[in-house]
Amino acid sequence: MTPIPAQSILRHEHRTLAAMLLLLHVVIWWDFGGGTSRSLLLAHLGLFLLWQPLLRHDQRINWRGIAGFVLITIAFVIVLNWTLLGFWLLLLIGIVGGRVNVSHRRRYAYLVALSHLVLEFLIGWVPRMFALDTPTTEFMEVFRYGLFLPPLVLLLFPGEAPAPPGTPSVDFLYGLTVSLLCLIVALGSALGTYAADSDYTESLIQSVMAFGLFLLAVAWMWAPMAGFSGLGQLWERYVQNAGTPFELWLDSLQRAARTTDSPDRFLDLALERLAALPWVAGIEWSDEDRAGSIGTMTPHVFRSRSGTLLIAIHAWRRMGTALMLHARLLTQLIGHFHGAKKSEREMARQAHLHAIYETGARVTHDIKNLLQSLRAMATAVEQAERRDPEAARRLLQRQLPLVTQRLQLSLDKLQAPGTSEDRTRPVSAWWRELTERHANQGIVFEAHFAGDPQVPTALFDSVTENLIENARHKRQREPGIAIRVLAAAAGGTVTLRVADDGSEVPGALRERLFKSGVDSTSGLGIGLYQAARQARESGYRLRLLDSEQGAVFELAPAAERAVAAQ
Repeated sequence: MTPIPAQSILRHEHRTLAAMLLLLHVVIWWDFGGGTSRSLLLAHLGLFLLWQPLLRHDQRINWRGIAGFVLITIAFVIVLNWTLLGFWLLLLIGIVGGRVNVSHRRRYAYLVALSHLVLEFLIGWVPRMFALDTPTTEFMEVFRYGLFLPPLVLLLFPGEAPAPPGTPSVDFLYGLTVSLLCLIVALGSALGTYAADSDYTESLIQSVMAFGLFLLAVAWMWAPMAGFSGLGQLWERYVQNAGTPFELWLDSLQRAARTTDSPDRFLDLALERLAALPWVAGIEWSDEDRAGSIGTMTPHVFRSRSGTLLIAIHAWRRMGTALMLHARLLTQLIGHFHGAKKSEREMARQAHLHAIYETGARVTHDIKNLLQSLRAMATAVEQAERRDPEAARRLLQRQLPLVTQRLQLSLDKLQAPGTSEDRTRPVSAWWRELTERHANQGIVFEAHFAGDPQVPTALFDSVTENLIENARHKRQREPGIAIRVLAAAAGGTVTLRVADDGSEVPGALRERLFKSGVDSTSGLGIGLYQAARQARESGYRLRLLDSEQGAVFELAPAAERAVAAQ
């Protein structure tokens, strides 16, 4: 036999409740205490086990729990009397009356079931329990057959998806309140019958009218009036935590924020969870170029804005101040998480664009230095060709492969930023090629090498070409100044200096020279900023030394690298 799926039971739980109420009605009104009523009561308890909302339907019950339920059921059926039945009816009234955390349509189904149980308790159980006189047999016959109608109406309600996981199934305070009210009405009616020696029906009507007036007075005091905030504010403090499972909702919101990276997807999930709260009928929202709605729109609307996100919550009933504050907290939390998701996406986009910019700026800087090297080499070849064509040919043979190699490194950086490695060469070989490229340009080269350590050629070429080009631009503005390039190798490290005896670098420019791009026609701009960054990444430091005249730039190993070389 194929078992009934738990989701099918939850979708049609009101129909299981209807069958359960039909059997209970027959037990009360026909052959109570006989064999037939006991058998029907056993079937009624079995249906209750299927319908009960206290335990999850997918939860496994151990053998001890099953044995306990079976023993209690057998004892209840065997010892069946009006006292036990009264307690059972009050328990059912409390469970059905406490089913408030359900959808709006299903709440009507439970109101029909609650009305049926209250009538069974007041008309079917109380007169028999206390042996009270009823007016006529025809009066009781109306309820004997008329109480079949509410369960049949329940069968007509359509099936509906169950409440979201984590939503409390039964509100204890609601259920206890309804059960106690029914018990008070029943006891008051029975006491009135004995005290006034009147008919039970008359005493019941009087008790119901008295409680109706009492509830009317409470409702009148409940609503806010001029100078009086109403008792509803006290109730909403309870609703804020009990009617709304805030902790569970906040935990689900955090899980949604953790499991999705898209702001739009997170907003959809968060609003679905907000719409699942019992007091929320529907939601309207809009954010920049997106908008939508969920659920049912009602006249009781609360609107809240967080940045560009506007959320309108439609409630089933009029919202008081406390509930509005609670709604504002919920919407602000959604807005905070949504804004954080948007900021995170924007930061990722900005980081991507920044990486593209940095790569492009670095490659542009390298290509500019390559162009400077080619110009210097072309000048050197042209001058050498006039004196010795064979020497010019040898110069081209040595320099062109190096230029090709530097160009390939620049292309590698453009295609795969951060993956290209800086190649090293002996400082003597690098120095010879540098002096050949810039021969006969009015630049003084001095070298003091105690050893022949390796140097990163891309770094030294980039920095040297940039500093020499800046000095040449400066000489065009200040004719006659001397340019010197000095290199010293000692202790396994190399220090390079490029100096001129022209004007000093202005103080305002010195502070920003290696920290950001500088607008300048002299060449002291983005090139030095990129060169300084490249030096830091290679373990060197580019700085401007203090000088009595002109400018002295130094490229030297950083302190950690110098110590390691020693």
